Amino acid sequence: MNAAALLAVWEEGVSLSPVRRALQLLATVWPEFSPDEWAHASIGVRDERLLALREELFGSQLEAATACPKCGEHIETSFSLDNIRVPSAPWASDAQHGHETPEEARELPRLGDPTFPPAKVRVQACGYQVECRVPTSADLLEVTKGVDGRERLLERCVQVARNGNGTLAARELPEEVIQAITEEMVKADPQADVQIELACPACRHCWLMVFDILSYLWNEIDDWAQRVLREVHSLATAYGWTEPEILGMSARRRRSYLDIIGAS
Repeated sequence: MNAAALLAVWEEGVSLSPVRRALQLLATVWPEFSPDEWAHASIGVRDERLLALREELFGSQLEAATACPKCGEHIETSFSLDNIRVPSAPWASDAQHGHETPEEARELPRLGDPTFPPAKVRVQACGYQVECRVPTSADLLEVTKGVDGRERLLERCVQVARNGNGTLAARELPEEVIQAITEEMVKADPQADVQIELACPACRHCWLMVFDILSYLWNEIDDWAQRVLREVHSLATAYGWTEPEILGMSARRRRSYLDIIGAS
């Protein structure tokens, strides 16, 4: 992705919801799938590609800051993308398509392809039997349109729920069963639930911080876009070049010209 393309995606994404921003980014970098097709990939598969895009754009090292939930101490941490990448779990659909291992399936265009649906999950708990699938971006887009998002997401993902010989709606499932479903979904799509272990140096409290690659990457792209726009303004003012001419330069060349005019 060159500077002009990334700037165009940023400009369009400013007015979009976070999920739609992710879909637009993915469709731009991997155009073999449309945003609507990307929406039917699991959250973990989507985030796996966002991690790959982040590495391509900004490298493999990340930094994050937060506050200790116990004492309020400011905490800064750094880590590598390899620390938060999760090996893909076996997919139910892999066997259906004749793929023997997850590694083989990783090389196939499963990401938004309707012939490669998100992983299915089967749960037996407290006398209930439930068949469901892991969530997708399409699910998230739908549940944000109204209230009771957790319940609506469950209703979209649960395909069959039984208690004894009878069937029931997802909203009728007890909390213990819903918790079991959530745990199995995380196992089936582990990249969708990334948590970083932190320890406070002041009070020694330890906790897990949820890491959201979608918001993290978009904040980086937004910072980058604002910086590039300032660079374009400075160089256009100094040399009379057009935006396409400036964006067509490498970042190193733009920086060299900025150093010459003292705008770096």
